[in-house]
Amino acid sequence: MPQRQQKPTKVRATIICLRSGKVLLVRRKGGKWNFPGGVIELGETPQQAATRELEEETGLHSHNLLELCSLEAGNTLHHVFTACVSDLDRAAPRNEIAACKWVSRGDLSRTSLNPAAVALLSKELPALSA
Repeated sequence: MPQRQQKPTKVRATIICLRSGKVLLVRRKGGKWNFPGGVIELGETPQQAATRELEEETGLHSHNLLELCSLEAGNTLHHVFTACVSDLDRAAPRNEIAACKWVSRGDLSRTSLNPAAVALLSKELPALSA
């Protein structure tokens, strides 16, 4: 009997925020590093959720979010957006986020990433390539 494909259990807006060749990562207290983003709330579009999550988690306002793709990684459907910010823009941890840091794309694989970020990194998205 053929196996049925399971649908993703989570739907998330994920932002690959870029600045001078580096990618923004966020971390919850006691957690591992991840890309900014979160659950898409009822009535929100993925882009609205990405804008809201980036601001809520880092204080960054990005008016130039570009939809990159939608893909499944693990049990999550990610609506992936890119955002480029200037060197003058500073990310600061807000709400549930304990820390923010900029990591060069080449160092992402050596960073302590959470499983969702590792799954996204394995998709070899051009925005994450060094």
